Amino acid sequence: MALCNARVFILSFLTAVIFHRSLANVAAEGSTSEESPHRRFEYKYSFKGPHLSQSDGSIPFWIHSGNAIPSADQVRITPSLRSQRGSVWTKNKVSFEHWEAEVTFRVSGRGRMGADGLALWFTSAQGLDGPVYGAADTWNGIGVFFDSFDNDGKKNNPAILVVGNNGNLVYDHQNDGSTQALGTCLRDFRNKPYPIRAKITYYRKTLTVLINNGFTPDKEDYEFCTKVENMIIPTEGFFGISAATGGLADDHDVLSFLLFRLTEPGHQPPSVDSEIPKEQKDKYQEEFQNFQQELDKKKEEFQKEHPNVQGEPIDDLYESVNDREIRQVFEGQNRIHLEIKQINRQLAMILDEQRRYVSVITDEIAKKGTSAGSGQPDSASQQLSSVISTQQELLRNLNELR
Repeated sequence: MALCNARVFILSFLTAVIFHRSLANVAAEGSTSEESPHRRFEYKYSFKGPHLSQSDGSIPFWIHSGNAIPSADQVRITPSLRSQRGSVWTKNKVSFEHWEAEVTFRVSGRGRMGADGLALWFTSAQGLDGPVYGAADTWNGIGVFFDSFDNDGKKNNPAILVVGNNGNLVYDHQNDGSTQALGTCLRDFRNKPYPIRAKITYYRKTLTVLINNGFTPDKEDYEFCTKVENMIIPTEGFFGISAATGGLADDHDVLSFLLFRLTEPGHQPPSVDSEIPKEQKDKYQEEFQNFQQELDKKKEEFQKEHPNVQGEPIDDLYESVNDREIRQVFEGQNRIHLEIKQINRQLAMILDEQRRYVSVITDEIAKKGTSAGSGQPDSASQQLSSVISTQQELLRNLNELR
């Protein structure tokens, strides 16, 4: 009997060891497979303030159309006027296998309801104008729609929808695209105290949408919205943002659009030089050589105009690292000295005011003491005495602080 129990115990122990080891292997494999991809910022497909637009009103590497109004800090895709359409699109196609887009925007209006909404696009062609939130219909790619107006009257707006299209689908406006949506979530993105942030990730044929609801200033406070798996999109295309208004109107303002290229763990991210065409490399090299020749000419002209400088080391004409550090230390000490002098003047003013207060209160007590004679001091006199002692203590502390 004892031998049988020992065998059962050993078998149970071995089973538990094998089970826990298998769990550890599964966890290790899961952690490896969930390793974060490498992110690289792509400035040619992004924009943000404070110098978003140029002096001529254009956005570097982007084009805008319709009623879109670029400014230094944002792009107003549509103003809060009726029947407006606007959009911005990348000038060049994107050919990344995996990517992540972070968009910061505001949708604001005076009414309880707004219209029509804002859309983020990745399509094979630029949909500069059209009936789908200000962009073209029958697009080839995906659209993430921030729908403000409840067209179907089902009380399910504002909402966020992911709609894919192969170039043949006509958008279902009457049902707010609900019959065509691959993923959706209900989020109120209008009139929030802070900008709304959307993070859209396409990685390993899975599209994920995360939303920061704009209730806090925390930029990383994202909530899950929706996920679409096994999604096939064009291998290359344009990113775009569009918006439209109808009978109701909102301001649709985009503060930034940041695009990141994602590279799977274990794969070397492509170098920047490999992405520049040979023609552009040759052009940049020629421009650099011309600039270098022009610089040499200016140096020769300067030496002819200033013969006394000839033969002096170039380093003597510029501030060295040590000289700069010493200058910065001196400037910092000088600022500290000026701040101390300012504080000293303020303390002197406070001391003068406190002395005047003590003098006035002392005179009042003396007058009351004379009128009261040799009687017991009243509560008001005691309170005044307490105030005087407190003021005198404050004066001593201020003098010590000086």
